[in-house]
Amino acid sequence: MSTRLSAAWQPVGMNFKEWLLGEWFRGIRDDVNRDEDDNELVQQRLEQWRPFSQSPFIEPNLGLMPRNDHPQELAVHTDGGDEKAPEKPETSRTNSGLSQQNSISMPIQVNHTGPTWVHLFYDLAWTATFSTLTQNGKFDEAWDTVSYVTFFLVMWWMWASQTLYSVHFYTNDWVHLFSIFVQLIIFGLLCATTRGYDVTSYILKLRGANLLTISDIDDPEEYREDRVTSYSMITIAFSIAASRFIHWVQHTIVLIHGRRAAHTLQLHTPLKLFVLPAGLAISNGFFWAGAVLTKTIGKSVYGAKIKFVLWGVGLLVELVLHVFTESLSWGTTSSRHAKESTITQDALPQPELLKAPPQSPQSSPAQRNQAWPEPRSNVNLRERLEGITTVILGEGLNGIAGTLYSVISAPGIGGPVPANIICAAFLVYFLAYFYFEGPTGHRDPKGSSVRQMMWMLLHFPFHLGIILLLLGVKNQFIMTSYLSTANKNFRILNEVMASQELYLDDPASAQNLPLKNFLLKRGIKWATEFKELNETVTNNGTIPLEDIDVNSPEFDNQVGIWSMRMSLKIMEQFYKTFMGENSEIDPKLQAKIQDYYTNSTKPLQDWTEPPKLAASYTYTSIITDLLKPGLLSVHYIVGLAAAILLSLAAMNRLHSKPRDRFQWGIILSRFFMGIALALLILLNVGDIKSLWVYDDEVSRQAGVFRWIWAWMVLPTLAIAFAVEFIIERILIRYAGLAVARKRRHTNSSS
Repeated sequence: MSTRLSAAWQPVGMNFKEWLLGEWFRGIRDDVNRDEDDNELVQQRLEQWRPFSQSPFIEPNLGLMPRNDHPQELAVHTDGGDEKAPEKPETSRTNSGLSQQNSISMPIQVNHTGPTWVHLFYDLAWTATFSTLTQNGKFDEAWDTVSYVTFFLVMWWMWASQTLYSVHFYTNDWVHLFSIFVQLIIFGLLCATTRGYDVTSYILKLRGANLLTISDIDDPEEYREDRVTSYSMITIAFSIAASRFIHWVQHTIVLIHGRRAAHTLQLHTPLKLFVLPAGLAISNGFFWAGAVLTKTIGKSVYGAKIKFVLWGVGLLVELVLHVFTESLSWGTTSSRHAKESTITQDALPQPELLKAPPQSPQSSPAQRNQAWPEPRSNVNLRERLEGITTVILGEGLNGIAGTLYSVISAPGIGGPVPANIICAAFLVYFLAYFYFEGPTGHRDPKGSSVRQMMWMLLHFPFHLGIILLLLGVKNQFIMTSYLSTANKNFRILNEVMASQELYLDDPASAQNLPLKNFLLKRGIKWATEFKELNETVTNNGTIPLEDIDVNSPEFDNQVGIWSMRMSLKIMEQFYKTFMGENSEIDPKLQAKIQDYYTNSTKPLQDWTEPPKLAASYTYTSIITDLLKPGLLSVHYIVGLAAAILLSLAAMNRLHSKPRDRFQWGIILSRFFMGIALALLILLNVGDIKSLWVYDDEVSRQAGVFRWIWAWMVLPTLAIAFAVEFIIERILIRYAGLAVARKRRHTNSSS
């Protein structure tokens, strides 16, 4: 039965083996056939068979060509400084040989392609280095921001220098894949050690730790902090030094390939190839010296300071050298007599699949000036910057979204919360729109190499501004939600308590359902609070309730102490709710809060002895310490927004020469909007620089704090960005109308 079914199922005249090989295993015995290559399979196979090290100065030989191969294709060199379209050469490949005395060859551009996933993976690994610092950082003080800026500067330059290298010299070989792999390991080490990173360690914090041994330390927390900080700084220092060493090795390999190409082409090696290998050797000395100092005397004040000095000098050396290198041209030529034994490119043995059609023989040897081959990879600087900007925006959005869940889960959220959610969403959207849809969007930068590098360097303040701005938006969102929700909840609590009849000698009051339900949602047990009130007024039961005079000042003070403590408990619970995973309170502040709960002196002073300044209350000082990140960021958040717009304006201007009034209009509007936002920094001016003031002192309070209480921090930024967005849309609309009008005029004339 099975035989009959099988026979009916198989095609006529074909046994099962032939059918199986023909249908399911077609090509299992065949080689790659170029004549049937309809999907570039040949090129894919050759690219996957990458050589160990490929010279960027010759056409990719995919490991199959001899070392003395000449560049196979000529490309026109364009003078980027004029920002003009390249002129098409009149010479073709068949007549580009040197047939005249003292002829000058057209500059050669050698293109190399490689897998895009390598660079994307590199970008994602790089992003993880500063994202872990963003997530772990508290940003309670100005020095925390300085620490972040310092770390981000080093990380950003590591990315930028590698990108500049990849744009010019990346080739599809195993050396580059291995170097990227090693850098991924370095990024992993940096991610794992950011928790202990702080620029003030052993300078302002942990001073004198170098004199301590484990026998001198009794506090486990102190020992853990010193150990984590020490290991983190050592790992970071050596990781950065290793990264710069890899960068030096990459440029040194390029120099070696360049000298070989110069010998083959009988040209002088350009100065451009010598600058970075020599200069990076110097900068490597600074970074490795910093690493060794961190390992040996890094715990001393001198060692901790000199480490950052060495890092700064090393970065400055690299930056200057890269700018100088970009200013040099490949145009150095060499006038020599071509040897009769020179082998033409067509005479070189080639793989069968890469052989070019036969060409006419070259003319007799002649004296010539031959241009140096210019290497170029498929790495596009604009696309890399767009990709990393997208990742940075996504990282900031992720932080805001994580906070959003904690905020909306809080009971009785205040009215400004929904408005702030909308404003935060608009800010992220406008940031993306301004960058990707600006007057130079979707176009590669024009001009000289130095100009393009300056355009790239302007992305540093832009990227840093995005990160700090979105971090500030998150902190403002938390602070505004915290304060507005607290105001609303205390107002409701007063109304609920005023509507209830509570008696200390009534057990039913301890089970009051409205109060129990209200406080339960806020993380407080009403029965426990009522019991504490009873114990407070009765002095732990030593005074009978019948003997207590509810109209006496002493009773009023006891109720006041209880009220202040319960209010602080509610505020502490709100803080933990809004902060979510980052709700851990500083140990010193937690000890201060615990003392407020157990020691009656502080809450009694807050209740009975109003200080001269409202900020001097112990209660308000605790709330201020809890809100430190938000209060710190509000001072400069408008400055960050201004810096972003000013950076965008400078980037748009430097990208290429504006060619119409509409592009100039967008650039100038961004510039003036940035100046307008920068002027809002003047809100920090005021006699009383505190979030808390008495009613009769509001006029003397710094405007930035009144700005907070008006819940207008994020709305102000959103309005400014929205106005800029509308201005740009109007300008773009007029530009479109102008183009349409000109086309109609042209059509009517013809």
